[in-house]
Amino acid sequence: MQLPIGIQDFQKLREGGYVYVDKTQHMMPFVQGGYYFFSRPRHFGKSLTISTLKALFEGKKHLFEGLWIHDQHDFESHPVLHLNFPGVESLELPLSVGLMLYFQEQAARFGLTISNRSARLAFRDLILGLSKQGKVVLLIDEYDKPLVDFLESPQKLKEHQDLLKSVYGSIKELDEHLHLVILTGVSRFGKLSLFSDLNNLYDATLDPRFSELCGYTREELQRDFAQYHGRAQEQLKMEHESYWEMLRRWYNGYSWDGQCKVYCPFSMLVFLQNPGFKGFWYETGTPTFLLKLVKQEGYTPFEFEHFTAPGSTLTTANLEFLSPISLMFQTGYLTIKNIEHTAGGTLYDLTYPNEEVRQAFSQGLLNEYIQRPQYSEILGARLQTALEKQNWEAFFAQVNTTLAGVPYEIFPRKEAFFNSLMHLMLMSTGLPTLSQVQTSKGRMDTVIALEKQVFIFEFQLDGTAQEALEQIKSAGYGEKYLGKQALMVGVNFDSVSKSVSEWVTETLVPGS
Repeated sequence: MQLPIGIQDFQKLREGGYVYVDKTQHMMPFVQGGYYFFSRPRHFGKSLTISTLKALFEGKKHLFEGLWIHDQHDFESHPVLHLNFPGVESLELPLSVGLMLYFQEQAARFGLTISNRSARLAFRDLILGLSKQGKVVLLIDEYDKPLVDFLESPQKLKEHQDLLKSVYGSIKELDEHLHLVILTGVSRFGKLSLFSDLNNLYDATLDPRFSELCGYTREELQRDFAQYHGRAQEQLKMEHESYWEMLRRWYNGYSWDGQCKVYCPFSMLVFLQNPGFKGFWYETGTPTFLLKLVKQEGYTPFEFEHFTAPGSTLTTANLEFLSPISLMFQTGYLTIKNIEHTAGGTLYDLTYPNEEVRQAFSQGLLNEYIQRPQYSEILGARLQTALEKQNWEAFFAQVNTTLAGVPYEIFPRKEAFFNSLMHLMLMSTGLPTLSQVQTSKGRMDTVIALEKQVFIFEFQLDGTAQEALEQIKSAGYGEKYLGKQALMVGVNFDSVSKSVSEWVTETLVPGS
């Protein structure tokens, strides 16, 4: 069977001989009806889920042969209104015009006549017209597209907010004509009263019942893609366990309940088509606005390894005061590691989901700081080569060349800033890099831990490299890595010259 790369149409997938991972059991709460909002990052299967529900409520039982739901549902036909908001023109035309044209196209498909006075009335007429055939199933895919596209245009954004509030607000008054309403998107925008008139909308984003609805589990990957994994292992010349461990490290880790972890479906499909460990998902869209916001708010990249946030930060984005943490979670750059229920409310421990996201986001942030697109990939290759050869002259010459390219106006004389840039540069190597690593005696600035070797970096600002090295030795940081060769690297940054002024290295041999 073929890999369904880019296939979002359920009928095309089932009739075209593509692999389909059966998610129908997880859809049952939707099938029973109600009002839902459901968020997942891009390329995670939201559109395929909507398309599957569309086929189910259109009574196309033959498409579900062999799937879990085939014998669990009566497949009673409903009129289905499937609105795909990426198909609504809002860039070259005003959104009000784009919505009217789109609603008129939908009405023509059903042979209906609708109002042309406003988008709200047209939308209302469309549902009322369809309801003459039975209770309507309303599926709205990527409801937030007209907002996300204009995050950097406040005036347009406000216009679109008001218009969409008007349109979505008409849904509740049509309750008697609706069986199911689902809105999908990347972000749930609150503080805007966008859904104030639709206050019976249930946010299913963090509901454990849907934790495996989007994304692949390891069991599903092994069951449904067995032949592809066999071919990939052969091409990569990897043993079974090391192969699956590398897949887990690179593409698994997304969680919306802190327990069930899933693989990014898009990345896995592209990987199986052309095996090799790289950032497939990230390459489909560069979050330039998010990177600018992270830099503007002054977050250090290693903060995202362990970040605790309340539930409201995760599920709601305020467009008037955008939170990098909220957007990073909703867009898939952070995921839930653990959930803690306290007397003061529920707290969520967040982290990068996997190596694909960790490396790619760090590279994007480094490019944002140094204002040189794609430079991080070249830098990473050069730094990795220098590290492997322990050619410290070449290594720090490359570091200083990079530091010299950072615009002067964003270069504060703070140790944390130098540490952040060094972390981003080391992350660009693709080697396992961690910063602010806690030990019983202190906190290491940055560590690269390989199978038999570990590099321990300690940084000083306007001090001496020897002072940095002594910090490593006196705190016994190497003790954490007994059994490995530890290379200790003391580094001093000069805030005036914006460069590494000196470094000193020493090797701690196991057993010494």
